[in-house]
Amino acid sequence: MSARLQSQTEGHRLDIIFGNGGRKNALSRLLLDELTAVFAAPDDSVKIAFLRGAEGIFSAGADLNDIHGTADDAAYDDAVTALTDAIRQFPAPVVAVIEGPCMGAAVHLAMACDLRIAVAGATIAVPATELGLLYNPDAIARLHGRLSAETLTRLFVLGERYTAPSAHAAGLAGEVIAPEGLGQRMIELADQAAKNDAHAAALTKQLLEDFNRGTADLAAWQKIYRDLLDTPARADAVAAVKMRLGLTNEADSKPPAMKEAQAT
Repeated sequence: MSARLQSQTEGHRLDIIFGNGGRKNALSRLLLDELTAVFAAPDDSVKIAFLRGAEGIFSAGADLNDIHGTADDAAYDDAVTALTDAIRQFPAPVVAVIEGPCMGAAVHLAMACDLRIAVAGATIAVPATELGLLYNPDAIARLHGRLSAETLTRLFVLGERYTAPSAHAAGLAGEVIAPEGLGQRMIELADQAAKNDAHAAALTKQLLEDFNRGTADLAAWQKIYRDLLDTPARADAVAAVKMRLGLTNEADSKPPAMKEAQAT
């Protein structure tokens, strides 16, 4: 892994910290490609991932060293899209931890994540029109069904800067956390994710993504739902929950595979 990117798995939790020293973690083409590679190769043990910028800064957006003000800049947008697609296809939920500035392309990145925590003091803005740019229509289309028309206008037309509280109110962030409470909140989310069946969580994330894209095939998803009802993994999960809650005796709540082994 390059010095620009740190990726560490601990238990069921993946922490990804990206940086671009001296440039407020601006998203260079190289950094975009490295992040894409991480999300495109998931570890089956991971049940939640946290994405954050180094040194208390999420990202100032596109690295202007890779922007030329010409039609060639479409290639940069393609690299951002490849990363956001990889995040959406990542089987586990991805949490964007937004500290400090989150600007331009970094907003696209954060909004591709499943959850967003805005740390007090964070700011979110997309100054595309200031740079004479119509922001990527595909990116706006993905957000059109999730954010109000007013929020989209303030964000993309006016380039208004949102604070952490106003971002939360506008639906750009799911919660606002004080810096001193961030570590504990990340632990809580990781503990919650660790309780869940990874396959069921991945399927549910995919279903939500299909709804967001307007491509959900309900007949196909109903079949997946019914097939999952009768899997050994689900039976084991239900038995384990019952045992924990004291709803059945120990023999009844043993996983099917364990019962078969004892019967032989």
